[in-house]
Amino acid sequence: MIEVDTASRWRSEGTFDRVATILIGIVAILAATFAMQQAHVGLAGTRAQVMAGRLSGDAAAKLSTSSLVFNAALRAQQEALVLGMSGVSREIAGSTAGGESAVAIGGAQVAASEQLKAALTATAATSGKAPLDAYTAGLIAATDADIVREVKEQNRQVDIADDLGGRQQRSVLGLSLVTLAGVLAGVSAVLGRGRAGWTTLAVAWGIAGAAAATAVAVLV
Repeated sequence: MIEVDTASRWRSEGTFDRVATILIGIVAILAATFAMQQAHVGLAGTRAQVMAGRLSGDAAAKLSTSSLVFNAALRAQQEALVLGMSGVSREIAGSTAGGESAVAIGGAQVAASEQLKAALTATAATSGKAPLDAYTAGLIAATDADIVREVKEQNRQVDIADDLGGRQQRSVLGLSLVTLAGVLAGVSAVLGRGRAGWTTLAVAWGIAGAAAATAVAVLV
């Protein structure tokens, strides 16, 4: 049992005021902490979301552009091959039938096929280089490994944004608890140093403790 002198001392004006003043100071510190946390976490989360969106669009553009370039190059190579085969067939037919003009045309087709193949090879060797700008060059020269790496980074940024979003929600909860603790501290001051005042003040301290734990959870 608490002795009468001890109970009287804890119910004294000085003790009650000191406990209430300390609580108000802690509430002010926690409020400032949560305000800074919300600002920091909010900015970091927005930055991660923007980065994830940019990477997603960039990966899609690279996939589309590289596929388009590859398909166009493949069609051109096929056309060059068909032209060469047609020229060889015309040469053979002309030689068999004794048609010199057919042989000449076939030879010209074969030569044109070889020139087209050489031009395509030279073009492929310069793809992704000057005079293209760096971004367009990156789209054209992107490999499957580049796209996979960018998609992985985009997923990582999404995870970061989700984590920061959860932290921001905890920060909002903590600020709500701090507000409630501050209100109860004010109520306890109105109630005074009686049992009701001390009880309200104790509840305010408990809520402030929960808010402090929430502030730590935001950081971890």
